[in-house]
Amino acid sequence: MSLTQFHQAQTASDKRSALQAAIASDARVVCDPQVKAWLAMRWRQLFVQAAANDAQVLKRVKSPIGLRRDQRSARQKVAERFLLDASPSDYDSDCLPAPTRAPRATLMFCPGFINGLLPVHGFGDAFPALVAEGWHIVSADAHPVRSCEANVADLQRTISEGYGYWPTPDTPARTGEMQHDIILFGYSKGGPDMLSLLAAHPELKPRIKAVFTWAGANGGSFTADKIYQLIKDLPINVVSQRLHDFLRLLMPGMRRDGRLRRLEEYDMIGGVKSLTTTDREAFLATQSAKIDALDIPLFCLTAATKLLEVPTIQMADWLALSKHCANNDMQVTQAQASLELPMATSLAVLHGHHWDVSYPPFPRHLRIGSPNLDHPFPRQAAVMAIGQLCVELGLA
Repeated sequence: MSLTQFHQAQTASDKRSALQAAIASDARVVCDPQVKAWLAMRWRQLFVQAAANDAQVLKRVKSPIGLRRDQRSARQKVAERFLLDASPSDYDSDCLPAPTRAPRATLMFCPGFINGLLPVHGFGDAFPALVAEGWHIVSADAHPVRSCEANVADLQRTISEGYGYWPTPDTPARTGEMQHDIILFGYSKGGPDMLSLLAAHPELKPRIKAVFTWAGANGGSFTADKIYQLIKDLPINVVSQRLHDFLRLLMPGMRRDGRLRRLEEYDMIGGVKSLTTTDREAFLATQSAKIDALDIPLFCLTAATKLLEVPTIQMADWLALSKHCANNDMQVTQAQASLELPMATSLAVLHGHHWDVSYPPFPRHLRIGSPNLDHPFPRQAAVMAIGQLCVELGLA
């Protein structure tokens, strides 16, 4: 089916139906600029709807200081707080309601660098609630400190065996039941891990219905460039013997209780190198066309923050990145978190820092006196919007 019906549709409902039919016929319709614009608008609408229906989220939305009563709707407050450059269409009260059923596909989460070593887990406060509503969610047991290419085996094991955390590492890893259809959802280094999986295993195309990168380090990280220069010439045994010191270099607030899993597989130098801009740009230069040719819809969600909104221990990184991109998230720039591929669509720029958009609040005793570790971003609403968009498009 062509996009003629989509372009000619007069109502949002008709556009949604026409797009679902068009994608079922040929997923490459998402390359169309008007389709990309509609998809971005629709994800933001779904996100705002879900967040505005959450009483806890509304408590985090502050009204402007002044004597006048805030006349904004709940949706407008949410949109203007958690989306960069929110527009009226994002909080339109007449927009289509969200679908009510849970996605039938498995949402497979691919975590970031040093995952499992922090005091909290990515989306640890969002996934369990969604599972209770009937979602199938698994977090891959991706090694926390090794290269993107090495982690392909971990992601492949989750797909083929269902091995991982159902849904988060708060419970032991186990083998669970994967649905045939899979939505990949990767945070930070999880983004390039997923792209490496697609490049290495194109035979997975029939099962992967969509890919979402979330503050992904798709194009590498200038921060990784800096750290790699510090450690690249050190003997391997020195890095191994001082592993805790190097982990603190990456994340000063990380858990330091010594519980490191799969210790023999740690590759600090290789892991950091695979996140450098040189490595990631080289990967994209040689593999982008191959990934795009899989005809799998790719969606990118990036984040942006300001200097006084980041934790104290990350201010130097934000300042360094601001020389390249004023709207960085303290870890990656907008360009690094995006994908310049025909099948890729940028859905939104979220207002929050790199940890805020993914991690629950850090325990108070581990905040080392730093502000901005309370992480108010509505993560559950964001994941709901991802699943709901996939349902609407017939992908889940």
